[in-house]
Amino acid sequence: MSSPVLSELAGVRVGRTRYQRLHVVTKLLVPLSISAALACARGLAATASLLAISAAMNLVAGIPLRALKKYVVVVASIMVFIALSFSLFTYVPGRVTLLELTILRVEAERGCVEWKLMVSDRSLEYMALFSMRIVTMVLTATLLLGSVSDREVVWGLRGVGAPYALCMFVALLFRGISFFVSDFVTVRDAMQVRGVEIERGSLRERFSAYSQALVPLIMLMVRRSYEMSLALEARGLRLTSRFSGRYHAARATKLDAAAIAASLALPVLLCCGASLGVVP
Repeated sequence: MSSPVLSELAGVRVGRTRYQRLHVVTKLLVPLSISAALACARGLAATASLLAISAAMNLVAGIPLRALKKYVVVVASIMVFIALSFSLFTYVPGRVTLLELTILRVEAERGCVEWKLMVSDRSLEYMALFSMRIVTMVLTATLLLGSVSDREVVWGLRGVGAPYALCMFVALLFRGISFFVSDFVTVRDAMQVRGVEIERGSLRERFSAYSQALVPLIMLMVRRSYEMSLALEARGLRLTSRFSGRYHAARATKLDAAAIAASLALPVLLCCGASLGVVP
């Protein structure tokens, strides 16, 4: 069994659970159904339930949530931007006004223009709603990358009858990303051996160091692309080639059928409940 994409790109150790042994179509459908249900969710209760479901599915899939601690700063900065947008740049009145402050007031002959800082119960609700949406999307993407490998994606495309050119393009894309990450780690380690302290420097110093690393990375990408093109040409593989054989055939089990049924029922029930006013 090949390693998931998350393990190859970020080095996260994913456990071998029963979820990892499901059919590739099932493992693709589960995060897609959560994303579709998230698009139908309008209230805090529905969004919070989807957040809990996505977190629980990551635990079921054997993906450690502590692996996301590296991206806490990014998610927190997005939440801060959401809070500023609903308090400084968007006037959202509610039933209860917690804070209202006039920052700028420009008076003219035809009226006045005011820029206010306003925090109400409705703006806090919007902040919580959009923040939970962001976290749910991050957990859903983690579930997808932590349960599906590049080979399984190609097998799934071949299983549904996708063209051979598309399957080969997807396989080369994943292989190129894996090579890029490996080359990046090699270049970074070489720079650290020469005395360049990337992790301890400021943001400007990190940006300067990584920009200098782009030159060898681009050269390595060109070299890798040339080597892969020679390997494909040596094997007689082209984008116009036709291939009817199949080396791997995954079998669906009863657990796959139950997971697919639950995945399809989740967005349908949520959309119907939201349209009828049952789900807040």
